[in-house]
Amino acid sequence: MLLSENKIKNKAKDDFWDISSLVAGIKPLRSTGKDTSAVTITDGAERSLDTQNRLTGSTVIERFVSPHRKDELTPEENELFFYTPKSSLIHKVTVYKSPSSYDFYSDFVREARRLWNARAEICEYVDFFSYSPQYDQLTKAQLDYYLWWREGLRKGIFARTNLYYIYLYFYEVINAASESEALVLRDTLISVIENYSELVRGVLPKLIRWICDFSLLYRLAPPQNFSEKLFLNAGTLKEYFVNIAGDTPEGWADMLLSYCCSYDYRTSKFAKEENLILYDTHIRGAVAAVVDGLSENGNMLSKVPFEDCMVTAKAFEGALCSSQIKVTLVVEYCSFSRSHELRFLIGDAVKYAENKIRAYIGVKSKLTVYSLPKELCETIDIYFANKFTDVKRAERKKEDRQEYDALYDLPKTELDISNARLIENASWGVTRELVEAFDTIEAIDENDCHEPEREVCSESSSGNGSIEKYASILKGLLLVDECALKQLSRSISRPPEAVVDEINEIFVELMGDIAIEEQDGSYRIIEDYKDYVKEII
Repeated sequence: MLLSENKIKNKAKDDFWDISSLVAGIKPLRSTGKDTSAVTITDGAERSLDTQNRLTGSTVIERFVSPHRKDELTPEENELFFYTPKSSLIHKVTVYKSPSSYDFYSDFVREARRLWNARAEICEYVDFFSYSPQYDQLTKAQLDYYLWWREGLRKGIFARTNLYYIYLYFYEVINAASESEALVLRDTLISVIENYSELVRGVLPKLIRWICDFSLLYRLAPPQNFSEKLFLNAGTLKEYFVNIAGDTPEGWADMLLSYCCSYDYRTSKFAKEENLILYDTHIRGAVAAVVDGLSENGNMLSKVPFEDCMVTAKAFEGALCSSQIKVTLVVEYCSFSRSHELRFLIGDAVKYAENKIRAYIGVKSKLTVYSLPKELCETIDIYFANKFTDVKRAERKKEDRQEYDALYDLPKTELDISNARLIENASWGVTRELVEAFDTIEAIDENDCHEPEREVCSESSSGNGSIEKYASILKGLLLVDECALKQLSRSISRPPEAVVDEINEIFVELMGDIAIEEQDGSYRIIEDYKDYVKEII
C-alpha cells in the first residue's frame, strides 16, 4: 500500500512538468473523402438546385479546376514546328505551344487588330504612364497621339514619345503581327530601340530579347541593320545576331576577333607603329581564311567540331502576351560567346598568324600554339604564302664609330711564341713587385710561379670544337627537354641563363646570330636554326 502511495506522489511530481496537460488537445486531421478538384463558393445566402441540378443564386465561383493538369498533352503533341536557320550559329529551332490557355489579354488582341490600320491627324504630345500599357487605359487624346506617332514609325519618322508608348507598340506587334508583315515589323522594332536609345537604356536587354524571340518565331534571318552597340547589350543568345558585320568570312572574322578570341594580338609589343597595319590586315585575313575553311555551302562555321548547346525559354518573357502567341522556344546552337573550345581555336589561329608576321619583320621569338588542327595550320600557311614572298631578317643595328674608339683598338701583330713568353715574364715581374711592396707574404720564387709552357694553337678555340661540350644541351633543347641544361647548371654552379648566353656567344661567332631564345619561361632552339644546329652536333 505504501508503495502505491509513493508511485502516486512521484507521478504527481512528474506531471508538474508535463506542459501538454495545460493546453487543449489537438485533434488529428482526417480525410473527408470529398473531391478537392471542385470548389463551390457562395455569399452565404440559401441556394437551391434547378431542374438541371445546378445551384441558383449569386454563386461567385461555381467550379475551379487548375490549368496545370497531369493529363496535359505530351511535348511531342505540343510541338508546332521546327526549322534550321541559314547562315547562323543557330542550328535548330523548335517551337512548342503553351500547355495551357487563358483569356487575360483577348480584349487587347482584338483591339490591336481593330486599330492596326487606324490613323489620326497630327496632334500635340500627350504624356502617358502605365506599368502594363493597354488601349483601354488611354484617353482619347493619348490614343490619337499614339496612332499618329505609330504612323510616323512606319514611315521612319521618330517623333517625341516615352517608354510606355514604346511598350504599347511592342505589345501590339508581338500579339497582332501577321507572318507576311513580320520582317518589316521586326526591322521597325530595331529602329525604335536605336532611335530612342536614351529612353530604353534601362530595359534594352529585355527589348532585344523580345526582338530575338519574335525573329525566331517567324523564322526571320538575322537582321542586317543591327548595330554593334545593340549586340553588346544582347543578354542571352547573342549567337542569333553574330553576323552583324556581314555574312562573309571577313565579317565573321571581325566578330570572332572582337568577342570570341582567347588572345588579343593588339597587346603584343610588336604590334606597334608601322607594324600595326600589317597585324590588322593579315591577322584578319588569316582568321577569315580559317572561317572559310570551317564553313560549308555558305553556312559559316558549320564544320566546327564542337557539340551544340541547348537553351529552352518561354518567348516574350515579361511582355503582355496572349495565350495564342505564348510559345516555348528550344534552340540548339554553337555557343559563340561561351564556348571555350571555339575561343581557344581562334586564339591559336591568331598566334599562328602572328608568328608568320614576326618571322617576316625579323622577330625570332614565337608564340606557343597549343592545339590548332593541322588542316587550319595549312590554311594559314597558304594565306601567307601569297602575301609574304620573301622573309626579311632584321639586321643588327651598328652604332657609328667614334674617333676615340681607335684608342681601344689592339695593335695588329702576328702570333709569335717568343713575344708571348716576354709578355708572361713581364707580368710575373709586376706581380713580384706588388707582393714585395705590400709585404704580406713571402717573396714568390719566379721558378715556382712559372707555369709550364702551353702549346699555342694556330686556330681559334671557338667554333665547332668549343660547341661540342654543349652538344647534350643542344640535343635536349631540340627535343624540348631542358634536363641537360639544368644538370650542367647545377654542376658548375652557374644559372641556366649564363650557360645559354655562353652558347649564344659561340653561335654569334659561327653564324652571326643567336640560336637559343627564351620563350614562356623556358629555352628553345630558334625554329629557323634547328637544321643548322643538328648538323654541327
